[in-house]
Amino acid sequence: MAACPDVALASALALFAQEDWYACHDALEELWQESPESRRRPLHTLVQVAVAMVHWQQGNRRGATLLWGEAVARLSHCRDELDGVDLVHLNEQGRRWLRFLQASPGGTVPPPPRLCRPAGSEPRKAD
Repeated sequence: MAACPDVALASALALFAQEDWYACHDALEELWQESPESRRRPLHTLVQVAVAMVHWQQGNRRGATLLWGEAVARLSHCRDELDGVDLVHLNEQGRRWLRFLQASPGGTVPPPPRLCRPAGSEPRKAD
């Protein structure tokens, strides 16, 4: 993952990578509420993904399905990336989770969502 120039976002993304979904949700929600309009949609989407995973961990399949559905819908309208996060890849993972959650229980659980750099992008160098 590329170095993120926004320290607060980098911290939230680290929580995402650690699968600390609840803490990640809190950190992202604060960023989302304080962000300019151009960053609100992708940040809100990341909040929804984290909350979907909280619901999943708590055994709330319906809540996870609803939040993944909202996240996938939002991701379809997001730019390709947010500070080095590949939103297209996250959308693919979200669609996989949504198919799983909408199917009858008993299928193979998808891996937890992972954030990555867009294909072909170079890591950002620290100044």
